Amino acid sequence: MSLMKLIYDSTDNSPDLFYACKFKAPDPIVYFQFRGKSHLVLNDLEIDRGNAEAKVDKVLNLREFAKDDKKISITGVLKNIIKAYKPEKIQVPYNFPSYIFKELKESYKNIEPSSETMFYKKRLIKDNIETKNIHEVMKKTESVLSKIAKIIKTSKIRNGKLYYNARILTSDFLRNFCQKELAERNLSCPDCIISSGYHSSLPHHHGTGPIKESSPIVVDIFPKDLNNGYYGDITRTFCKGTPTKELIKMYKTVLKGQRLGLKLIKAGVNGSFVHKKIENKFNEKGFFTSHTEKGSQGFIHSTGHGLGLEIHEMPRISKIKEILREGNIVTVEPGLYYPEIGGVRIEDTVLVTKTGIKNLTSFPKVLTL
Repeated sequence: MSLMKLIYDSTDNSPDLFYACKFKAPDPIVYFQFRGKSHLVLNDLEIDRGNAEAKVDKVLNLREFAKDDKKISITGVLKNIIKAYKPEKIQVPYNFPSYIFKELKESYKNIEPSSETMFYKKRLIKDNIETKNIHEVMKKTESVLSKIAKIIKTSKIRNGKLYYNARILTSDFLRNFCQKELAERNLSCPDCIISSGYHSSLPHHHGTGPIKESSPIVVDIFPKDLNNGYYGDITRTFCKGTPTKELIKMYKTVLKGQRLGLKLIKAGVNGSFVHKKIENKFNEKGFFTSHTEKGSQGFIHSTGHGLGLEIHEMPRISKIKEILREGNIVTVEPGLYYPEIGGVRIEDTVLVTKTGIKNLTSFPKVLTL
């Protein structure tokens, strides 16, 4: 049965589309794959750039399917494409515009949405170029993290708070600094996390307010390269001043858990096995996980996730069984979170190989600055 894979979206919104055509389009465009050939349908504004940049078999002019009717809708264009190629079955992404799908379904009963990522499951297996892209993002991100660590290290302690350039050092200042430095490297991470104290016990709290002496400072940066679209992801936990015994013990436990995860990961290993081993390690050290009406504490998230053109991709390293494959790029980021102590998370981004991992992260793992 001849299958047409059809997508109508912008590349900003659809990582699958960008992966398929390597052409950046801020407005929705038409892409389809049929009988082993890839096609991009562009208007007069974009067609010359498409011919020069798009990595597809053929770039087609939108006018060819608009039939010179200026009022024709995108649904009409798609219907004309289907009429021209006569596929026996049509597949669209699960997030395909519902109003267009409804109109097409009235004429073509053989059109169905995909249940998951539609364009290229091979996205989950990174090639050498993709690995290089992610590694470059990591190196740039680490250079920003190094500057953040230097600010924390050179800050002064007064009355239990950190001061930098004679002003109270806040999470807000460090996040703004982080975003500015990332932008200079053509990276973007509007939701970067720099949280301290109680806020650090909430894994996705962005952080706000003054940073206090001897408190954990979780710095989690996960930027996108604005040129090639690939992400990086790194987390380190710091402390300025003398950390409490509880914080030191928690940090050492998370570090041992992360090292265990890095040691266990290789192609063919089940991610749930890795996650359970780390969880057991935390329990052995007395750091248990609990869930009550007042909230959750302990190891309350997965060990890691895939990343690439999206910050969260498959596979997951979690309680869910999923086999890791050679060429996956995943994060390894166990963490512990207790309101009375704060949070500790340590994260590397790694490439899964046949025999283990290639770590794409090189930033040191130290608690006290």
